[in-house]
Amino acid sequence: MPSSIMLRKATLTDADRLLEWRNDELTRLFSLNPKPVTQQEHMVWLQNSLINKQRLLLIAEIGSNAFGTVRADSQKKINTISWTLSPDHRGKGLAKEMVALFVIQLEGLIMAKILPGNTPSIRVAEYAGLSYEYTQNNVMYYVRTNPITNKRLIKQ
Repeated sequence: MPSSIMLRKATLTDADRLLEWRNDELTRLFSLNPKPVTQQEHMVWLQNSLINKQRLLLIAEIGSNAFGTVRADSQKKINTISWTLSPDHRGKGLAKEMVALFVIQLEGLIMAKILPGNTPSIRVAEYAGLSYEYTQNNVMYYVRTNPITNKRLIKQ
């Protein structure tokens, strides 16, 4: 795994890039919520995300070049993860490395919800050690269990 990938906590200064990545046509095609998000909706979501103690929202960077985001929504040691990659960085294996780096830092059950046909996200989940468990309501569930770890690689 390239040691040059760093994960840092998202801030309000990331708002524009996060909105751009979120509203990308291909991202929306495979999103559980495919509707475009307005700037106002996004700012409310981001502000709430940054203060939500059950949500961890990180930006992946190489040097100072941000290329993706990972998120975990945690409740009772169940971490539902999601990720987005900048359209300019697709096809380079960065999503695999970013998500693999992220999941080793989480404790307990890790779950990803992936739409059928989203082969790139399936490959990312499997690379990060998640395995297909079941499909419900046309959503595939991939899971992994992590032991408790003290390893923290997130830049504060």
